Amino acid sequence: MNSNDRNINVDLNAIRNGDKAAFRAVIDLYYKEVYWYAKSLGRDDTLAKDLTQETFFTLWKKRDKLSDGVVIKGWLYKSVRNKFLDHVKKYRKETYLLETTFVETLDIVARSENQEVLKRKMEIIDMEIQNLPKKCSRVFLLSKKEGLTNNEIADYLGVSLKTVEGHLTKALKILREKLKDKIHVLLMILHSSE
Repeated sequence: MNSNDRNINVDLNAIRNGDKAAFRAVIDLYYKEVYWYAKSLGRDDTLAKDLTQETFFTLWKKRDKLSDGVVIKGWLYKSVRNKFLDHVKKYRKETYLLETTFVETLDIVARSENQEVLKRKMEIIDMEIQNLPKKCSRVFLLSKKEGLTNNEIADYLGVSLKTVEGHLTKALKILREKLKDKIHVLLMILHSSE
């Protein structure tokens, strides 16, 4: 048995050898601490649970690579922190790129010289926003029309920040795909009628 620092009753050799009971003991010992640490990072219950589960899953997958001197609690905290940072980078980058593309598309539409074309494009955009899944549409309108932040939307709707980000990402993807085709079709129809 290897017991260092705060690794009270943690048998690293047993865990490295795939002993599920020893691994379960680590989960029982540290799950709540790791969960609360994850929740303090993201302030989101669902995200904290996901990060905590992913952290313990990663520990199990990498158990054979644990060195003799590893402090399990430190390893778990570092792992959950890294998973949180990866999550933030992924969703912020994805949401930023989608929002930028959508805003650029609206800017191009707004610069159009022909007011009739602009009016038709805006009608198409409004229609596509209404055709979004109900929750996506609501979150999108609160964000883009009302100007609420993602945190404000999460508080207002009583959902997690991750849920809001998911709905926005989904809405922007759908709109980008749908509007790209419809705007091009509308332009072709208008140009052929001139």
